[in-house]
Amino acid sequence: MAEILRLVPETVGEDYRFATNEILEAAKDAPFRTIAVIGQMEDKSLWVSSAANAGETLILLEKAKQHLLSLTDAD
Repeated sequence: MAEILRLVPETVGEDYRFATNEILEAAKDAPFRTIAVIGQMEDKSLWVSSAANAGETLILLEKAKQHLLSLTDAD
């Protein structure tokens, strides 16, 4: 039977947001092999763009999910 991990995101404060432009600027010169950008707009709609095809983007998202889940294991 699969182990179920409980994801408990860290709370940084009510309505706290990182500066999106700073994050994007910092990423501009990074030597990415592939990249996906995911965001939620003010109207709560999802915005996704990628430099890969749909399958490669899905694999990248799954790897990111595994990474985030591994962060909860350290707690």
